[in-house]
Amino acid sequence: MLENLQPNRVFHYFEELTKIPRESGNEQAVSDYLYHLGKELGYETIQDEANNIIIRKPAHPDYMDHEPIIIQGHMDMVAEKAEGIKHDFAKDPIPLAVEGDWVKTKGTTLGADDGIAVAMGLAIIEDKEAKHPALELLVTTDEETTMSGARAVKKENIRGKKLINIDAEEEGILLAGCSGGHNLIGKQKLKYQARQLKNTFELTINNMLGGHSGMEIHQKRGNSIKFALQAMNLIKEVSDYELVSIVGGSKHNAIPRDARVVFASDEEDYSIDFTNLIAKYPLDKDMQVTIKKIDNIDEVLSAQSQENIEQFTAEVPHGVYSMMEEYPDIVECSNNLAIFDIQDRQLKVTISLRSSNPESFDKHTENVTKIYQKNGFDVIEADYYQAWEFAKESSLRETALEAFKETFNKEMKVEVVHAALEPAVFTDTFPEMEMIAVGPTMKDVHSPNERLSISSTERTFKFINKLLEKL
Repeated sequence: MLENLQPNRVFHYFEELTKIPRESGNEQAVSDYLYHLGKELGYETIQDEANNIIIRKPAHPDYMDHEPIIIQGHMDMVAEKAEGIKHDFAKDPIPLAVEGDWVKTKGTTLGADDGIAVAMGLAIIEDKEAKHPALELLVTTDEETTMSGARAVKKENIRGKKLINIDAEEEGILLAGCSGGHNLIGKQKLKYQARQLKNTFELTINNMLGGHSGMEIHQKRGNSIKFALQAMNLIKEVSDYELVSIVGGSKHNAIPRDARVVFASDEEDYSIDFTNLIAKYPLDKDMQVTIKKIDNIDEVLSAQSQENIEQFTAEVPHGVYSMMEEYPDIVECSNNLAIFDIQDRQLKVTISLRSSNPESFDKHTENVTKIYQKNGFDVIEADYYQAWEFAKESSLRETALEAFKETFNKEMKVEVVHAALEPAVFTDTFPEMEMIAVGPTMKDVHSPNERLSISSTERTFKFINKLLEKL
């Protein structure tokens, strides 16, 4: 599918990666592929206990006295698919499509986040004639969930002191810092009672835009869980209801696109016009909202459990909490109301909270925790990662800016991003390491609308090679 695209070897390796299952937590096959490829290329290759891969390529003869450089990305991807798409991420290849300047898919996430970094790294180390210092291609696991791969990288396995992370999503922007964050997980044992009302219905919300909960949280994309409660408020204007369940979302770092509410009512049918409510979400133009009668369910939630869920969903914030004072266009603190899941009569809610400011991080964590507790939840904090702080001085950053200017005759922007990047984790293990993050233009990552710019990939690859030559 991608054989005619340039850079040819980058897209060759990217397409190979799309054939291998690599959802977070299911990376053994792709880790083995990378390990064997490194060995086939004749390089020293390490596969550690976390299935991280390190491939070492010797320096070009002209660069023998230069310090080694690390090229880094992650092998896992977010596995999301559109409603009605039959795709098994555990075995099915990603269905690719090319449309104009974009590599896209047919109803699933693409995995350009961060397969394109791996593909670029492989294309660079494969090229025996490329001029650069010794390279270490570091490919980590589980970045999209716990960053456990990055946490497991051992200091003794890494020789370089300058790291180029290829996990940014906009060409021409160099990331030099990122927010920290954690998940706030609330659990509540639900109580049930016999259904009193006559019929059982299912409300479904599908195909909201979704997207990355850090990179796109400021764009006012709709949250399907929040929308579900607002829709139920319109239903309540018609008649009382008894709540059976509410579920939605699937990934802590993806804005939820779909939700499903089951409830009981004495109505025989509903003809509610959701047009005005939908109009409040102009970005979610493909949203679908339906109500249908289903087979009766004998038990509904108790009045207290229903009230807890409704009050919590109404009160808990979703979206931007504050903007950075130094960079007023960049989000400082936010949270994503990410997942409602009911298993074994227990509701589990996951909220992903991000901040580059310790004060706002603590304040907002306390606020969300109180809302949880007020509405009957037990709360735990999980998967904490610290912020990657902006370095006032960095020779790597300055060289990258020079390389970009020389390559394209224009300035590269420097930003701090409101998202989790692995350099934040590496600051613990490698406190003296200089790091930057760059990448080609991608859109709507973590959603079935994810797409990768072909021309931007070619330009970014050219820039990275130029940077390596200057190092």
